[in-house]
Amino acid sequence: MEKQAPHPTTTAIGLMSGTSKDGVDVVRLSTDGDGVLEDIRHFYHPYPRPLYDRLREVGVGDIPLAEVLRLEATLTRHYAQAVIDSGFLDSDVAVVGCHGQTIRHLPHEGLTWQLGDPSLLAELLSQRVGHTLPVVADFRRRDMAAGGEGAPLIPLFHARIARAAGVGFPSAFLNIGGVANVSLMTSPHDSGIQATDCGPGMGLLDQWVQARTGAAFDMDGALAAQGTVDNDIIGRAITELPFFTRPLPRSADRYEFNRVLDWLKTHSTADGAATLAALTARCIGLTLRGLGAEAATLNGLYVGGGGLRNHALADTLRAERWPLHDVTSLGWHPLAVEAACFAWLAVRRLRGLAFSTPATTGCTHPTVGGVVTIGRL
Repeated sequence: MEKQAPHPTTTAIGLMSGTSKDGVDVVRLSTDGDGVLEDIRHFYHPYPRPLYDRLREVGVGDIPLAEVLRLEATLTRHYAQAVIDSGFLDSDVAVVGCHGQTIRHLPHEGLTWQLGDPSLLAELLSQRVGHTLPVVADFRRRDMAAGGEGAPLIPLFHARIARAAGVGFPSAFLNIGGVANVSLMTSPHDSGIQATDCGPGMGLLDQWVQARTGAAFDMDGALAAQGTVDNDIIGRAITELPFFTRPLPRSADRYEFNRVLDWLKTHSTADGAATLAALTARCIGLTLRGLGAEAATLNGLYVGGGGLRNHALADTLRAERWPLHDVTSLGWHPLAVEAACFAWLAVRRLRGLAFSTPATTGCTHPTVGGVVTIGRL
């Protein structure tokens, strides 16, 4: 049989604003939508405080629809400005993948909503670059229509990073953002990938620190390191919160764990921080074991996202002998992986390649997600 010619590489930009709602990561890379990942560049664009505050308000409250529409337009213009400020936008860029800002994720109802207007973004960026620039957005709902959780969508991308780096199997990738998720790979093939959200990442701890101190987060886990862990609260969370009763794979809304904050009201700031960091670590360990992984046989647990900066969390995972490695050991910026994934997924959308499998999201069949919006003709 004649060997099929490789698919040409495409220059793509990916935008990811996570559940921390603090800004947007922009990544440019060249990819064939499969195993080629080259020329990777990363840029971070923080949100101004008024936008950050408004996104948090929309995430937890019922806001008039007109205000949500205005917020979406403002957010989209920040996305466009982030791409422009990155310096990544030139005539070589063929597609932009924009995840958007999640304000609701209700997988048990098959519902999710990411703010961000792809039509406005396509128009703004096409005007700037001077040619038609398609934008791929709305990545999650196709998977949910097929019975999936709509998350995590990064496992197939994690597998490509692992293959390119030549890591041993079994190995796992852990992303610790507002919510934590893990991809376990038992072989270099897509059929050997399992994935799920683990539970709270840094979202609960960020909310706790913001309410108690006004700081945006627990810098380096310093507060958590000073406190005493309340294991009764951790046990209560795992036994009482509905998330932990749902079968794997499962996905989470950042705010479905907020009851824990109420249970901690009488605790000191440091003890609450220590307990929340330990809860995140406990959920990660339980999830890995639930997928069949064991610390003694795992070749590596490669961590991205902001959570590894919390030394109290990292130390707890190491104490349980999980073989932690920062994704920088594989040549990746910790905050670049998710944005790069959505650039990669945008190219996959143009090629008609699957985003998810039943073992990564619980969908009944692999799906090709994302809606393509064309800029100027």
